Amino acid sequence: MDIEIKRAELQTKYNNWIKKNTRRLVVAFIAYIVIILINFLLLKNSKVTLFSSFLFFTYTVYVFSLIWFIKNKLIANIDSVDFDIK
Repeated sequence: MDIEIKRAELQTKYNNWIKKNTRRLVVAFIAYIVIILINFLLLKNSKVTLFSSFLFFTYTVYVFSLIWFIKNKLIANIDSVDFDIK
């Protein structure tokens, strides 16, 4: 029974991490859009657009790869985790 509780807690941690980082990705997207709009309306600097696009792209790849890893590797194999190791 104790092992089932630990597995449920671990799965809850994984799911909370996914939700938290999905929210962060949405906030980063909104900030990206604001930076692009300010750049086009006021600055008209292509370096800002290029740099912010590169940063947002790398952050998106990072978050989606971690979410994929958690869903497909960690949560899918949560039943095979041995909590009795001392």
